[in-house]
Amino acid sequence: MQLPARLRALVVDDNAYARAISAMNFNKIGISQVDEADDGAQAILMLINQTYDVLLMDWYMPEISGAGLLTVVRDPRFGRASTIPVILMTAYASRENITRARALGVNEILVKPFTAEQLGVAVGRVLAPIAPPRAKGQDEVFL
Repeated sequence: MQLPARLRALVVDDNAYARAISAMNFNKIGISQVDEADDGAQAILMLINQTYDVLLMDWYMPEISGAGLLTVVRDPRFGRASTIPVILMTAYASRENITRARALGVNEILVKPFTAEQLGVAVGRVLAPIAPPRAKGQDEVFL
């Protein structure tokens, strides 16, 4: 999969270590513009004020959970961010959680811990329908 080089990602997880590992994995696959939010409320504010190409989020978080965040983000009234590709990362990939996440609009699911390669495959899948064709010679990242 070929990805545009200047993608921007938002990682949302209440665990600082998980955010750092996720950001590192994004860097490994060529996405160096990675912002972090430690809860759903902060993520909502960031999504309102900035444009991201992909959202990687945890399912279980205090205050606003992954389900709560998805409910807000997928509401058409949320504006341009309502169509952002969402990758869920969770250590609790039960059938119930996966079914609920899919119903709320998750595009891909990664089970923690995951590798940079697995993240790259998930990013490639969620961006494939929207990745613009690149002119010859433009910066590209190959997975």
